[in-house]
Amino acid sequence: MGMNRHPSETEHTTLASRRGFTVLAAVALAATLTSPHARDVALDAARAVVNLPVSAVGVVWGRAHGGTCVIHDDLFITCESMDSGFTDAGTTVGNVWLYGTLDGPDRYRHESRHADQWAVVGPSFPVLYGAEFVRTGGRQQNVFEEWAGLHDGGYLR
Repeated sequence: MGMNRHPSETEHTTLASRRGFTVLAAVALAATLTSPHARDVALDAARAVVNLPVSAVGVVWGRAHGGTCVIHDDLFITCESMDSGFTDAGTTVGNVWLYGTLDGPDRYRHESRHADQWAVVGPSFPVLYGAEFVRTGGRQQNVFEEWAGLHDGGYLR
C-alpha cells in the first residue's frame, strides 16, 4: 500500500463527520462570541443535550402522573397539572419541571436554574441535594436552593 494508498469509504465518512463537527463547533463558537442571544441559545441547547437522558425519564414520569408537558423556547420542559409525583411546589428532573398548579415566571426561573445544576452535577444531583437538605435541616439554607434563588423559589416572602 504505502504512499499510494487511497482512503476507504469509511475513512472518507469519518473525515467528513469530523470536518462537519469542526465547522459546527466553529460556527457555534463564533455565534456565542458575537451575540448574547446566540450565547443563551447555545447554552440552553447544551443544557438540554446533557440533561436529555434524565429529562426523558422526567417526561415519562410527568405524563404517568397526569401532567401536560410542554417544551419551551429555552428547551426547558414543564409538566403541569400533575395529580401526584412531585414535592411541594414542584420537582425538577433534568430539564423537566414537574408540578401541579403553582407556576409563574419567578418559579420558572428558579426551576430552570435547578436544570442548570442537573447539567453541571449530573445524575448525582438528587443525592447531593438530599445530603445538603439533611445537613442544613431544610431548603432555606440549602446551597442548591440559594443558587436557584430563594426569592424566585418562594422561600423568601
